[in-house]
Amino acid sequence: MKKSILFFLLLSNFLGFAQYTAIPDLNFEKALIDLGIDSGVTDGKVLTASVSGLTSLDVSGKNITNLAGIQDFVALKILHCTSNQLVSLNISENTSLRILYCDLNQLTSLDTSNNTVLFTLHCESNRLAALNLSENTELTDLICSSNQLTSLDIANQKKLWYLGCSSNRLTSLDISENTALWSLSCDSNKLTTLDISVNTELEALYCFSNQLTSLDINNQMKLKYFDCSSNQLTSLDTSKNKDLWNFSCASNQLSYLNIKNGNNSNFNTISFLSNPKLTCILVDDATYSNTKWVDKKDASAIFSESNCTLITNTAPSITATGNQSYCPMTSINIVTDVEITDPDNLGSTTVSVQISSGYVKGEDLLSLNNALSHPTIKSSWNTNEGKLTLTSITGNPMPYSDFENAIKNVQFNSSSLSPSGVRNFSISIGTGQLSYLPRNQHYYEYVANLGITWTNARAAAELKTYYGLKGYLATITAADESQLAGKQAPGAGWIGGTDSETEGTWKWVTGPEAGTIFWNGLANGSTPNFAFWNSGEPNQAGDEDYAHITAPGVGVAGSWNDLADAGNPTGDYQPKGYIVEYGGTPGDPVLQLSASTTITIASISNYTAASRCDAGTVTLQAKATMGIINWYDALTGGNYMGAGTSFTTPNITSTTPFYAETVTAGCTSTRTAVEAKIINTPTITSINTTLTNCGPGVFTLKATPTEGSINWYSQNGGSIVGTGLSYTTPNISTNTTYYAEAVNNGCINSTKSTVDLIVYPLPIVNNESTTKCVLQTITLDAGIPNLTYKWSTGAITQTIDVVQKGTYTVLVTSLVPESCTNKKTIEVIENNIPEIKNILVDETTVTIELVKSENYFEYSIDNITYQSSNVFTNVSSGLHMAYVRDTNLCSEDNKPFIVIIVPKYFTPNNDGYNDFWEVKGLLNYPLSEVTIFDRYGKLITQLNSSNHSWDGTFNKQQLPATDYWYVIKLDKNSPEFKGHFSLKR
Repeated sequence: MKKSILFFLLLSNFLGFAQYTAIPDLNFEKALIDLGIDSGVTDGKVLTASVSGLTSLDVSGKNITNLAGIQDFVALKILHCTSNQLVSLNISENTSLRILYCDLNQLTSLDTSNNTVLFTLHCESNRLAALNLSENTELTDLICSSNQLTSLDIANQKKLWYLGCSSNRLTSLDISENTALWSLSCDSNKLTTLDISVNTELEALYCFSNQLTSLDINNQMKLKYFDCSSNQLTSLDTSKNKDLWNFSCASNQLSYLNIKNGNNSNFNTISFLSNPKLTCILVDDATYSNTKWVDKKDASAIFSESNCTLITNTAPSITATGNQSYCPMTSINIVTDVEITDPDNLGSTTVSVQISSGYVKGEDLLSLNNALSHPTIKSSWNTNEGKLTLTSITGNPMPYSDFENAIKNVQFNSSSLSPSGVRNFSISIGTGQLSYLPRNQHYYEYVANLGITWTNARAAAELKTYYGLKGYLATITAADESQLAGKQAPGAGWIGGTDSETEGTWKWVTGPEAGTIFWNGLANGSTPNFAFWNSGEPNQAGDEDYAHITAPGVGVAGSWNDLADAGNPTGDYQPKGYIVEYGGTPGDPVLQLSASTTITIASISNYTAASRCDAGTVTLQAKATMGIINWYDALTGGNYMGAGTSFTTPNITSTTPFYAETVTAGCTSTRTAVEAKIINTPTITSINTTLTNCGPGVFTLKATPTEGSINWYSQNGGSIVGTGLSYTTPNISTNTTYYAEAVNNGCINSTKSTVDLIVYPLPIVNNESTTKCVLQTITLDAGIPNLTYKWSTGAITQTIDVVQKGTYTVLVTSLVPESCTNKKTIEVIENNIPEIKNILVDETTVTIELVKSENYFEYSIDNITYQSSNVFTNVSSGLHMAYVRDTNLCSEDNKPFIVIIVPKYFTPNNDGYNDFWEVKGLLNYPLSEVTIFDRYGKLITQLNSSNHSWDGTFNKQQLPATDYWYVIKLDKNSPEFKGHFSLKR
């Protein structure tokens, strides 16, 4: 009992102090300080009493990485921690939590099992791979979009009315228990089916960008917002969705579409585009739909109020005439006549006129003349595409006759004073984003689709048709096609080229050009036909295997670059769409949806200037797009000089321009200057006629002409070896002559000048090396008499005496006029003095060690016979002297040594042979002492100068045959010699 009371008193005492909650994240604590929950400076903690009663907390966008400490916010009902850097979140102690916003973090997991009263959860834009909501039965609002979820179980969330699970990896979604659901966003997943039959309260359904093949919305009577774009739906019926007013089913495979719901006039936004198999759409009022929605469908589809299966749409046709010539600074109608026929439609909303080839941006212009006489038509000029679009001023189809009259008043003009070439015009009915190339009769359509992959673009293009023409990713095989489908296109996108099969071998893999190689290699590669890569492309910068038209403003307009299948996620290299080409596929129908005319600009299309050497006549050439060519001697006015494609000038003495113009029935072109150039034959004004060199070497020849350059020859009549005002020869070893001629733009002076090259011999010297003794004086000799000398010592005589070792040089110079110098080097080597460091004696082997060994030292142990080796063998016992000297007999050193021979065994058996064990040579050491032990370390005997040997006994008793050990000490300062020997009997 006393212990319990003591514990209570201690606890009471402890509770008298303030309690803190640890807040390890600095930014979390700063947020609490900013909110007035914490005070003072950041210290990693907050009073628990300040947080335990909080019911709401918003720390969004504070750059928090760790929300540790939130567990003590036990009364919390609302938590906003959006837009931080959280990788984990522990809310297990926050059991009162009802609203949680933790979106835009980096969470990989989230446990809400203790948060049973939670009714709002927003956890989108994290990295969640799974989400367990089994305990969160009160949820009404759930957004888990933009994660990595592959499944989602919401069977227990029967109160759920808002669900956002877009941009995950879901392949299925069961919402059969969520009958209260009002809004569902499940777009951008991998759903192949979606059953919403029991979700009758749905007002908003966003299921675009999945893989749905069918979808029944007959039970969704309250549906207002519906987007099922970019799926694989083949039929769709919205006739029972009376409240529907925002609707898109674009980019599907629809062949049947019924939107006849009695509410068509109230639609706000709507789109049925990119459904190539859809030819008929059931609507409330076809006239209304044709007025309001003609740009919301593909051109091949029609609106009908009756049974679509009985209706077909025949393509209209257009013909035009009027190939003409154009005079600069005038305007001209692009056609003389045009006719549009259509058996089942009386009009259109759009006709486009495009400069399909030869377009010069910034100069060329199409415009509608007499616009006031066409009150039902308005015109719009697109300078990037070179296209004039004629549209109904009301948006409703206008009679074809109105468009015919307008087309007849479309005029071309160029702001250039001297335009050139040919302009082709394509006139197309209702083509919208399509462009028509008359040369190959193909159509090109840019389809915007941000972020689409090349693989998906290829598949999407092959699903598109245009009045029966099959679509495919464009294959660009010529410059005019590249201009129209690339540079003049309304956007940049994928085309049908790839090197994914073989790296570096680019092929067209779509349409009728499939299999055609159009490029080999990287940026420095080559094309067998046509390619239009941007500068530095293709560059294979990270497995880039697919061709894409470069974004505007990046390099050359309309050119190509290689990208990975998905391109970049943002920026200039993010795919913005793709280019579809129609035409050329076997089985395509023959259409006449477009007509074309051509104007040819009267101009000088090509000319050839000419030149000659010195005064005379020159023949000039010129070609014109049309008409007769006249020649003049001035840009304007002047004298008429002649006519024809070839013109010979009068005699001229200097470069003179002449001017060509072409004359047609309608106009005269601006004149083009063609130069007749007179080139003066030059002469050499200065040259170094004689050059000398000491010994073999190169010569630099120089010459100056009156104008032009110099051709150099190594022999008269030979080939040119160099060109320029100077020339450096190869190595010349013998006297020779070079030749120079003056040349000016092909005009050569045949008189050559000579340059004599003289090679003087160098004094012949040989480098030497000589050896001397220390302090010895030796004489060094330059080796060649009767020349001049300069030694490195400063001496100028042929020979010098030196005492010091080292390197000596002498410059030996021949007499004038040669004065050629050669250098001789003499290395004087001084032998080191030998010095004995140590003498090693190993029984009868003696090694003489020196302080520093040299290969010119020799050794002896009798001062008679010397050898190069410092090792001597079989040396007799006794006192010896070691000698070392250099081979030049400059110096020597010597040192005495003793050889002591210790017997390995003896046999004391009184046979007179080897009966005693004795160390030879100890006689030279009167202070020597030999101690003998048995194998157990017992002292047996001691030998010295008076007792030289041992007979194998101890106390006159014979010892057994075995091994015995000895220690030899020559004197008190010498080291001990130890070893063992055998006694044998």
